[in-house]
Amino acid sequence: MTDPIVRITAARKSFALPDGGRLPAVDGVSLDIAPATAVALTGPSGAGKSTLLHLVGALERLDGGTIEVAGQEIGRLSGRGLAAYRRTVGFVFQRFHLLPALTALDNVMAPVLPFRTDFDKAARARELLTLVGLADRTDALPSRLSGGQQQRVAVARALINQPRLLLADEPTGNLDSRTGASIVELLLRLRDERGTTVVIATHDPAVADGCDVTHRLRDGRLAPSTTTFHDHGEFGSL
Repeated sequence: MTDPIVRITAARKSFALPDGGRLPAVDGVSLDIAPATAVALTGPSGAGKSTLLHLVGALERLDGGTIEVAGQEIGRLSGRGLAAYRRTVGFVFQRFHLLPALTALDNVMAPVLPFRTDFDKAARARELLTLVGLADRTDALPSRLSGGQQQRVAVARALINQPRLLLADEPTGNLDSRTGASIVELLLRLRDERGTTVVIATHDPAVADGCDVTHRLRDGRLAPSTTTFHDHGEFGSL
């Protein structure tokens, strides 16, 4: 049996309230994620979906429990180790977060520009823009791209370090349904062609249905009875 690429055990995270209390955002979640799968995290706003993604990506620190990614317990990391880990994970966000003064090509290269790499940064960025269907828009500024095109640039940027794990937080939230479906199809193609593990936090049932597994969160807790396994064709149901 294949070992999980992500193993979450009794993860807890809370945030301070103005009255001095604590708001539990993730409350004792335990979850295994198999490699080369697409996993949807669903649930209402405030359920803990984004916080759980941020914990896996080490954008937030655990209050308790453990998270292992590829056998490495990320809660034990600090300083350079933590920065190095974050470079092995790809992030895609709802609001794209592209730098407005940079071209599509430069935005894709942005995560690796400060670092010495063993690959040609511009060549890989061009390859990734071709992969996401934007080979002819390398010199375009974000203001000259549609919302769907900007999200494709964001996906390409997330892949610049060839991550095995891609975390997507409401990646279709700012897109119309047709454009959103094309973005999800792209993420599923990365799973199929590159063996990338994709974890998507989403409100959209159509997005969740395209994934291999859906886990529902409510009030920071995993609802085991609403975990769903899907049987899809090559590109899911999209």
